[in-house]
Amino acid sequence: IPVALRIAPGQETHGTARFSEPPPMNFRELSADPDIAAAFPLMASLRDCIREDTFLPEVRRQQIEGYRLYGAFDGDRLVALAGVRRTHTLARGEHLFIDDLVTAADERGRGCGRAMLAWLAAQAKADGLRRIHLDSRSTAKGFYEKVGFTFATSIPCSVDIDDPALRPPARESAE
Repeated sequence: IPVALRIAPGQETHGTARFSEPPPMNFRELSADPDIAAAFPLMASLRDCIREDTFLPEVRRQQIEGYRLYGAFDGDRLVALAGVRRTHTLARGEHLFIDDLVTAADERGRGCGRAMLAWLAAQAKADGLRRIHLDSRSTAKGFYEKVGFTFATSIPCSVDIDDPALRPPARESAE
């Protein structure tokens, strides 16, 4: 489900949600190989199709296209993770797209995801962007609505390129 958050000048970016106070967190980009590799368990809790042995090369491949991986840390512990990219599309204009956003299971409900989104919004705003977009699972819809996202009417979909439905129709031969 596509969702968007508009970042207006002076706008609070954390919405009106009521969460318990998040732990004190530090946010930083994960760019060194050991930091990215250490993020695998948390990312795997969101993306069950990734593998530990290919995670680092997959992140590096996405980085070529502008992907950045950010972590929220409570001390030395990674409590939230976001994979984002600055992009431009005809439909959405210039915006920050959040590909991945996940909070450690034992930290959910404490405001870590909200804090990560607020930090990302501040970074996007400093970079001159006015909107954040992401595709949400239906199970996260309530969370995103609470933090100020609005849901669009389009529905993301995909098809395998080898799907028989994509084959050109067979031409009848003239005899």
